[in-house]
Amino acid sequence: MRKLLLLVMILAFSISVYAQRNDNAIYWNTYEYTAKKGMEKDFEKAAAKKTAMFNKTEKTAIWTYKIITGPDSGTYLRVEANKKPADYDLDRSAEGDYWNENVAKFVNADRGQVRYRELENGSYDPNPEDPKPSNYVQRTTYNVKADKILHFRRAMYRLSKVAEKREWTAVRTLFRVQSGGNRNQFILAVGFDTHKRAENGTERETTTKEDYDELFGWGSWDEDWKNFDASLEYWGEQTDLLQLMPEISTGMMN
Repeated sequence: MRKLLLLVMILAFSISVYAQRNDNAIYWNTYEYTAKKGMEKDFEKAAAKKTAMFNKTEKTAIWTYKIITGPDSGTYLRVEANKKPADYDLDRSAEGDYWNENVAKFVNADRGQVRYRELENGSYDPNPEDPKPSNYVQRTTYNVKADKILHFRRAMYRLSKVAEKREWTAVRTLFRVQSGGNRNQFILAVGFDTHKRAENGTERETTTKEDYDELFGWGSWDEDWKNFDASLEYWGEQTDLLQLMPEISTGMMN
């Protein structure tokens, strides 16, 4: 009986993992590095050379941001966007070997790769035809209670619809950790090019709350955001600011 129960549990887990794979899903990879003290410029120079050699095309492109606020200030965040499942079958061993031999020697701490799935329901892009990365990204990390994810997702989705209605100018992209971290962790990345009026769009006579209630029913704002707050773990929200480093990013290096 125990063996039968164990077999059922293994099969259920396998089916669950397989079901999470979606050939049409979009994934992003991030890598965080802290350079050795006094070797920041060496790291940047070596990373730029590696990027120029291995990340020249749209398919292999990588952007680099530096975290400029919070406890991780000074950390470099390397980002690979818009990956399909098939991209993870490619042989990138030569690229990895080059990094290990020529760049890793300047690294003090490496947090490893984290894979995120981009969530269309919760994201908003006012100019989807422009592939250029934003100069700044406000990154908010949410740790959500396992039994409250629907409350979190509802508020994020509805706010993205309000952003569309109000014509906000900032890109808002919602991610969920797929591998390399807590599966109940979500990231909201808000990209903008200038701090001046970064979140403002067309001037309107109504407030965000009024538009939210108009779209989803009177009282929706108060109910949804009360549930949103309750969905987070007590340590559940942290925000930092990232700044683009063009000199270490595909297509922008001198």
